[in-house]
Amino acid sequence: MFRITFFGTGNGLSYPNRENTFFLVQHLPGGTSYLIDCGGSPWAKLVKTGVRPEELGALLITHAHPDHIYGLPALIQSLWLAGRTKPLPIYCPAGAKKTVVGLLELFDLPQKPNMFDIQITEQPLDGEVQAFTQGSLTVKTFPALHGIPTMGTAFYEATNKGQVKVIYSADTVYNPLLESLAKDATCLIHECNGADQAQGKHSSLHDVIRLKEQAQPHQVVLVHLTEGENYEQLMRQYELKQPYFMLAEDGMSLRVSL
Repeated sequence: MFRITFFGTGNGLSYPNRENTFFLVQHLPGGTSYLIDCGGSPWAKLVKTGVRPEELGALLITHAHPDHIYGLPALIQSLWLAGRTKPLPIYCPAGAKKTVVGLLELFDLPQKPNMFDIQITEQPLDGEVQAFTQGSLTVKTFPALHGIPTMGTAFYEATNKGQVKVIYSADTVYNPLLESLAKDATCLIHECNGADQAQGKHSSLHDVIRLKEQAQPHQVVLVHLTEGENYEQLMRQYELKQPYFMLAEDGMSLRVSL
């Protein structure tokens, strides 16, 4: 079972009611947490969610655009000030490590006294690749189509009832790889930068619905949203209803299980 808390659900611009998209995946009942990307005030949001410094199991950076990574120095400093000693694994797509290291070095964070070990791993972008396992949990990454090195994430939990599968598209245009990876997913979290049409290398609501028809996930949650778009109107036209197809909101939590 997973608990997913959306710390931000907006696009690269962000809005008064929507910060840039990043979210927390908690593996229950064990309580280990995994942060997907790192936007504004990450420590305060972790505390509000009840995550203690040692309970953050890993950080997964989908790509090195500012809106997905700018909170990293604040997160590392806050964990250090809060007394974390446990190493922190950071996973990023191949080619993004330079930016991750640069942000840490900019503020001399690795040189802080008693700084915990920061373990950076670049993930290949040539198909679905395992990042790590922990008990019944397996986390994998896969290439997204966004113009710079970008990776989506897949969380798999083996249970006596079957497999719980949470797939996150990351920023991407329509990605045919998701037709198989998201097949029968328990929850598909997908970016949706526009309703009728997305700007740049992003997905529209029409793209997400096309993927839904191919992959048949049990639930779809939209993130990376643009204010003022007619998402609700199009959802009504397609007869898409919550909780099976929903727009994420900042601070929203949901449980994902079989």
